[in-house]
Amino acid sequence: MRNGRDFTKVFDQKRKLIAVLNFNNMIPVDKSVIRAVDLGIKPSDAADAKAYKILMQNQIEWCNAHAGEIVRKAHKLYYIVMEKPGKFRGLVKRCCDFKRLESALAHANRDCPWWTGVAMPRSTRK
Repeated sequence: MRNGRDFTKVFDQKRKLIAVLNFNNMIPVDKSVIRAVDLGIKPSDAADAKAYKILMQNQIEWCNAHAGEIVRKAHKLYYIVMEKPGKFRGLVKRCCDFKRLESALAHANRDCPWWTGVAMPRSTRK
């Protein structure tokens, strides 16, 4: 399978496929729930944990090196799905319902003020 509007292959420095980015499955995430992950390899790590951390380090390195491309592709797909769904029906069928997911996140943030870490006045709650 080759790269497309909703799909990008991720390769390491040796051109080995190490991941794929499925933009059609992107979901909105509140920044308050994003947590850093320690990918430092420790002497006590099991062999499979070390291998997984190295894989994730390589994936992050690739994503950082291609951040602009990732953002442009995500924005373009989002635009197509939201603004021109009739023109790209097959593509839209493969994608998450972005509008519905955004609505669900907004609803969760409104109903659960602890979710965003911001206290909300009672009048804005359902």
